[in-house]
Amino acid sequence: MQEVTIAIRFNRVCLGAAKKKKHGQTLFCFDRDPVGRVMFMPSSWLSCMRYAAKIANLHHALVKKIDWCPVVIGKPRNDWRRTIVTKQNTDGQKSHYALHEAFKPGDVISVSAVLPAGISLEDFDRLLTLVGKYRGFSPFNNIQEKYGTFEVISIEPTTGYIDPKNDNDVSTTSAD
Repeated sequence: MQEVTIAIRFNRVCLGAAKKKKHGQTLFCFDRDPVGRVMFMPSSWLSCMRYAAKIANLHHALVKKIDWCPVVIGKPRNDWRRTIVTKQNTDGQKSHYALHEAFKPGDVISVSAVLPAGISLEDFDRLLTLVGKYRGFSPFNNIQEKYGTFEVISIEPTTGYIDPKNDNDVSTTSAD
């Protein structure tokens, strides 16, 4: 097992989906933990990684064993406007917008996960790159819009390799 920290940069906006009222207006927010940190649910990552495993024909069973930390390190904006076009009547269309909390294109966030034995850092990078390129990650999503597409900036080992047979850290760093 290997704990990793992942940095990704969004190419398309990543939008919050939890509907809340703020000053009489509806705002679509990100889920948050009790201290107010943004959370991306592990079940959403699982869906994305299953998709990537199918594309790459790699680690179909092992991606289910990736343990994702839901806490996201990053600061979203709370004023992203998503335009919605609706039919007013037969004469024309009327547009309005929905207000979202969002990570905008160019924003870099950090997430962490524990990889099961059998998924190398290189394979994980390949799978996550496929997710970012074709599926994206956004709690509010639309198949046509592909919100939340991203590129992987880095995947860094955090604690060294953990031998699942005895749960001992067998880091490759040596003591001086």
